[in-house]
Amino acid sequence: MTAASLASQIGSYRIDGLLFDCDGVLVNSDEAAAVAWNEWAVEYAPGFDFDRDIIHGRPARETIAELVPAADVQRADQALMLKEVETAPLVRALPGARDLLLALPAGRFTIVTSAVAIVARARLRAAGLPCPDGLVTFDDVARGKPAADPYRLGAKRLGIDPRRAVVFEDADAGVASAQAAQIGLTVGIGSRGLDTTATLVLADLRGIRFDGTLLYLDDAVQLRADPNHTPNE
Repeated sequence: MTAASLASQIGSYRIDGLLFDCDGVLVNSDEAAAVAWNEWAVEYAPGFDFDRDIIHGRPARETIAELVPAADVQRADQALMLKEVETAPLVRALPGARDLLLALPAGRFTIVTSAVAIVARARLRAAGLPCPDGLVTFDDVARGKPAADPYRLGAKRLGIDPRRAVVFEDADAGVASAQAAQIGLTVGIGSRGLDTTATLVLADLRGIRFDGTLLYLDDAVQLRADPNHTPNE
């Protein structure tokens, strides 16, 4: 099943559940992450600069493993985690995120993030967003994004066929993870989403509706259209 087969005649998508990345989709954590990483780098990776060097959507532990000696990875990882929790109050919800999550039917969405659980929960709390049942974090999988494990587990926790799910992502690693998990529809978010192979790209989460059966995107601002989308007539 592909995005084309999910598209209905009115340009909506018949789906069973929604999976959201967190950072860059639901929350703006760039400032918080930059402060945490750059303070951490003073001791562990001199010369590292978050804005210049980070690969968005990738688990922090994998980046750390490339920056510090193997014997120091565990200590460095713990130090960064503590700094990311400390800087979580700088995180803010992105446009449309809170209204959308609060309007979704219970048990029909979850969040799939490359962050560890303690950081993800701290950022959601700071942004005033609900933390859903079935939250998937880096702690829950053997392989993080871009491997299929995170989104495959997210669909499993919702009890749905991945081919009947939609993923909202801003990072190439996340879109690759969703596609590897055979997610039916991938939606890129924001300018970073344009650098992914997502089926379509929206400016943000405003204008999205889901009634439990149909996902409506026609009121959202599209940065790149779905080539298989059938517009309303």
